Amino acid sequence: MNNVLPQQGLFKLLLSTPVLIVLALVSTFGYAAWLPLFDLDEGAFTTATREMLETGNWVSTYMNGVPRHDKPILIYWLQALSVSNFGLSTLSLRLPSCLAALAWIWISYRFVKEQRNETEARLIVWLLASLPLASIIFKAAIADALLNFLLCAAFFDIYRYYQRADNGTLFRIGIWLGLGFLTKGPIACALPLIASFVLFTSEGRLKDWLKAVFHPIILGTFFIIVLPWHIAVYLDQGWEFFKGFYLKHNIDRFSSTMESHGGKPYYYVMLLPLLLTPFTGLIAPVIKSLFKQRPKELELFLLTWFLLVLAIFSFSKTQLPHYILYGMTPVLFLMARHLLNVGFLSLLPPALTILFVSLLPLLFDYAASQSRKPFDIAVLELAVLEYSIIFQAMTAIGLCIVISLFLFRKTDYPSRLLMGAAGTMLAFNFLLLPLLGAAQQEPVREAALLAKKLGGPVVSYGINMPSFSVYRDAIVPRREPQRGELVFTRINKDLSLLDPNANPVRLYAKGGVALYSYE
Repeated sequence: MNNVLPQQGLFKLLLSTPVLIVLALVSTFGYAAWLPLFDLDEGAFTTATREMLETGNWVSTYMNGVPRHDKPILIYWLQALSVSNFGLSTLSLRLPSCLAALAWIWISYRFVKEQRNETEARLIVWLLASLPLASIIFKAAIADALLNFLLCAAFFDIYRYYQRADNGTLFRIGIWLGLGFLTKGPIACALPLIASFVLFTSEGRLKDWLKAVFHPIILGTFFIIVLPWHIAVYLDQGWEFFKGFYLKHNIDRFSSTMESHGGKPYYYVMLLPLLLTPFTGLIAPVIKSLFKQRPKELELFLLTWFLLVLAIFSFSKTQLPHYILYGMTPVLFLMARHLLNVGFLSLLPPALTILFVSLLPLLFDYAASQSRKPFDIAVLELAVLEYSIIFQAMTAIGLCIVISLFLFRKTDYPSRLLMGAAGTMLAFNFLLLPLLGAAQQEPVREAALLAKKLGGPVVSYGINMPSFSVYRDAIVPRREPQRGELVFTRINKDLSLLDPNANPVRLYAKGGVALYSYE
């Protein structure tokens, strides 16, 4: 039993509006302006955005002069608008994702308040904002924060339409589905449509579902949003985008492993307890409550939403941890109602996570000694050097948080769990990510700025870190170098093997990357 009623004292303060606002802002924007772009994904998206502005082609995307068919256009437009207004910087490139994340948190709060109560609505803000996986995606300059917001908006309005059918809700659903399709393609429509089919048919309302799906309002809204750009990209590139995106990056991504991101059907089931940290202790109460009594309509809808995402991506041949995030919001919704009844064991996941993240930098030196990859060794060794007094202070703060979770016994368990959740989010955002960024990505930025200062042609050889092009603010083709060019490469690449008569001069080397003058 809790020693203090959670509605009193500290718990009430933690759920106050000012605290929730600060939590949401720190989780979405924390360190986003100073954290370097991470390759491969952030570098690829932002390079394409930079080239969109450079070429003036707002229809088709390119990465270092090569067509990029990985995603539709919306996130590139938003990033380009942000850069046009605020200049080229990591913050302006990440701003659309940060704002989409805030909207994602806000609409989740509104929906839980509408369907449950104010307390659980405030708890969903804590659950979502404190989840490390979500907090990382919140500020990543890729399409996922935007897609998650649009998916949640669609799912929430679908349930509202289920409760009370009206044309205004159908119009909004059409908007969310259309924008979602322009963000990441068919998955933005497939998930809401299948989940809504299960919801309506389980209550014998198949006709209502068919009427909504084929309603002129929703179809008209969807096609007005989606068709113009598809026509424009066809006129610009013919069928190449359609073959590249719809065949390769949708069908092939599901049926075959891409970019070495393979996995097994049990991948997400095994990973889920870690991805739900620091709230892993709430999984058992949620499962118990679902088996205790037949799920109601809302619970069935939320459960279908999650299980659908789990099933689709578990059997996909290309798997990444953040894919499961598309189905995490409904799980957090179900968890919110159980947080008031947590006990001592619920404190173990956040405590162990903070302890692991805080002490992880101390293991970098050992990891470097065990690695056989020169690039990884160089990055880990630099991380050891970058573990400055500021990061050491963050480690000390993390350890203090862990101790406080068990020391303040008169504080109720829900309050301690929320403090542990905040500590987990802060450890990832202000210790682990900045330290990894300084070791892996900061040398890329420094090499790019040096190449920009020196001028002349630059190529990338034997390395795929497209953020280099963003920092250099110019296209950097990937190919073998020619005499008179600067070469960005891995630190272990021997350029003298390419041409015995060439004289590569190392101009910069740090971490796993190097910049040469190929003479």
